[in-house]
Amino acid sequence: MNWTALVGSLYSAQYTASERLAEPGLSMPPNPPASVEAVAAAERRLGVWFDAEFRQFLLTCDGWSRYGTVQLFGVGDFAAGEKWRRDSACAQQYFDTGASGTLIVPEGYRRVLVGKTLAAQRFIVMLFPTGPGIGPAACWDCMAGIDLRYPSFGVWAKLEASAISYALGEEIADRSCPR
Repeated sequence: MNWTALVGSLYSAQYTASERLAEPGLSMPPNPPASVEAVAAAERRLGVWFDAEFRQFLLTCDGWSRYGTVQLFGVGDFAAGEKWRRDSACAQQYFDTGASGTLIVPEGYRRVLVGKTLAAQRFIVMLFPTGPGIGPAACWDCMAGIDLRYPSFGVWAKLEASAISYALGEEIADRSCPR
């Protein structure tokens, strides 16, 4: 996964749309890269092992306040930031109420909130192993009882970036059409 290309392409699409639509809120730059030490500290706080792909994302872009409509948390947020804790508690309520019937956390894994939308109750969670060699991580996009499983964070991020870019292009085209 080429995170630099994906992050750059999405930021460019969001920036172009914000300029063309005169809506600066559509474009927020990604956070600077995390350090290897900061990533390791986040893993220790959470008690998990990030997979190589998610780790590489954090080393390219340590979270992003505007990945489309999703806020992706950075290493300083995980198990440390107040907003992450509040949002994690909200996500936990979602899972505790049975709204989510498909996301079962297997033994040896921990569910970690990695992103959340501001308006709706949509959570991006990862299942990370709690020790080395337990198994691969998985990514889930959860909202209103519709929990979609992705084989990795990279697959989710790539599909989400494509959907965001497409929607922004459609919005520009719609607003450009004479009425």
